Amino acid sequence: MAVKRKETLKLYGKVDLHIHSYFSDGSFSPEEIIRRASIAGLRAISIADHDNVKAIDPAFQAASVFNIEFIPGIEISARHEDFDLHMLGYFFDHKNQELLEYIKVFQHERKTRAAKIVERLNDVGVPISINDVIAKAGEGAIGRPHLVDVLVEQGYVKSHAEAFEKYLGDQCPTYVPKFKISPEEAIQIIHHAQGLIFIAHPGLDLNESGVYELIKMGVDGIETIHTRHMPSDTFYYRDIVNKYKLLESGGSDCHGDRREDVALGKVDVSYRLVEKMKSRIRELYPNHHLVRSEARE
Repeated sequence: MAVKRKETLKLYGKVDLHIHSYFSDGSFSPEEIIRRASIAGLRAISIADHDNVKAIDPAFQAASVFNIEFIPGIEISARHEDFDLHMLGYFFDHKNQELLEYIKVFQHERKTRAAKIVERLNDVGVPISINDVIAKAGEGAIGRPHLVDVLVEQGYVKSHAEAFEKYLGDQCPTYVPKFKISPEEAIQIIHHAQGLIFIAHPGLDLNESGVYELIKMGVDGIETIHTRHMPSDTFYYRDIVNKYKLLESGGSDCHGDRREDVALGKVDVSYRLVEKMKSRIRELYPNHHLVRSEARE
């Protein structure tokens, strides 16, 4: 099986469809991600920032210089019953008005959440400022990693792990839940923008029954390959994909150098998965702006 996978990668090329830039909780610019992807020999990538599409235009420009195929991506926060989950959108029109309205709401809610967390931190004797957190996020979607950066830089904790253990983890007194939409809403947003939507890293934040419920709701596929998936996980979710005639995606979930290891390109994901996505796009949206222009070339 391993030999067959290597042959497939060699034949089709390697991709990474789950990367985060500094427009959400990554540390690299879109241009730096494209440059590193080129060095890693990747044929195609997608930057799937959390609730944000600002990386897409600069990534398209950089990708044309480095001759890498760039696929628009986004990671949407949703909640189903008792589960917080993430959903990955691909090949959508990133200028779709419904999508942009959703993003606007999310950006507002993220800023509101950060302000509440700062207030709670102040109450327990950690006097950081929301302005410092906003400055750290820059144009990106504010998240807990930006709070971590401020806490570390100002000396209140020594590491990312300590920040979550003492202050920002889900069980900590300063924790504030994140605003989320339903999976049905996320599916609708991406489909209305002529995109495909996938369950992100199942098994990490969604159980087996939840996966089947999302399939019934109309997801297009499952992220079968992820840095935190064991080979047995990949085989398990691939069986589900095959049974329900879904699509596969996969990626490193790279966040730049925020973590010890820069994971970009370090998972074995074949370009063949991208080809299958494009085939499905052509079936669903014959006039799709990306595959239509590609077919003419």
